[in-house]
Amino acid sequence: MIEKINGDSMEYFNQTQTDWRIAQCCQFHDKQLAKRYNLGTTTKTYALKADGKDRVQQKALSNCRKLLDILTNYFPHQPRNFRAFRISSELFPCYTLDFTKPWYEEIRDEIKDILQRAGKLAMEHEVRLSVHPGQYTVLGSNNSDVVAKSIIDLEYHALYGQYMGLPARDFTMNIHLQGLYGGKHEDGIKRFAKNYPYLSDYAQQCLAVENEDKPNGYDIVHTLELAQRIPIRCTLDTHHYACHRMVETEKVKIEEKTVNRKVRDVEHITHTSDLFLEAVKSWKGIRPLFHKSQSFPPDVRDYWMKPNAHSETYWDEHLMANHVPMLEYADFDIEAKHKEVAVKGFYDFIKAEQDYSGEKIHLKRAA
Repeated sequence: MIEKINGDSMEYFNQTQTDWRIAQCCQFHDKQLAKRYNLGTTTKTYALKADGKDRVQQKALSNCRKLLDILTNYFPHQPRNFRAFRISSELFPCYTLDFTKPWYEEIRDEIKDILQRAGKLAMEHEVRLSVHPGQYTVLGSNNSDVVAKSIIDLEYHALYGQYMGLPARDFTMNIHLQGLYGGKHEDGIKRFAKNYPYLSDYAQQCLAVENEDKPNGYDIVHTLELAQRIPIRCTLDTHHYACHRMVETEKVKIEEKTVNRKVRDVEHITHTSDLFLEAVKSWKGIRPLFHKSQSFPPDVRDYWMKPNAHSETYWDEHLMANHVPMLEYADFDIEAKHKEVAVKGFYDFIKAEQDYSGEKIHLKRAA
């Protein structure tokens, strides 16, 4: 995939990269970085006020300039292993509301100009970019209104990559499979596959579908089944894989009180697992973008029944070590509350592991 920029040949990261990447998600944790780079938003309530139009337009333009700033002044100065970023869904506030359409038409050319420059920088510095529409975007819903709104939302997120001029397969738009509604997994898979063709070509090519954390939800087995029906990439969330298998609870006595606690002792997926390798293959030669997170430490009681909650940083060295060989095959979004701090902590651990073993991570493709 070769893009032409100013008449020169520019190869994006998937074509030539020799470096694994761990991605920061949406925001910055450091206060100074957050003030400079975190995107702003507004709500429908504010948009309906007298100055709503100006507020929405200024937020959208400010957000585009912040993304340009991130790709101009932050990521080019980071190690290549850090050059991956999930863009917030708030880039264009209130974009999918009917009454804001004419407001965005007024500033569309300016938005495109800013994002085109941002896209050129992403390709020049080989920064991998992605988006993750939220939980209410359910292409496999049994409600036609939900499906219609989901398609609108997916096309909105796909605009990010289009306006930046990124090849669709190099840009990742990830959603959960979802849509069980008390029925069979097969039913939701069929509905998703049926609704998929209604997406634009660009949205179809950049779309990826993720396994869920709920024990009765969609596992990686189900997303791989979907990939047999339609040409879609499977995003493996390794933490969701584990949580999906946390079906047992135990009773723990604390002083005079007895409480429930999820049993976390389950088998974790590894780089040699067939399901891991099949998920890699579903990306058809494009280096996959998978997800990694961790539960809070076991001594934090507030999360005993919520092991799916993301910790602030990574503390479990066994799980971190388990993911190091996975980086031979895939990049990872680092889903942790302390954002770039967690990315740096995991990076330091990986480097320490390499120094100890005397071996570097060499990128591979699944056979």
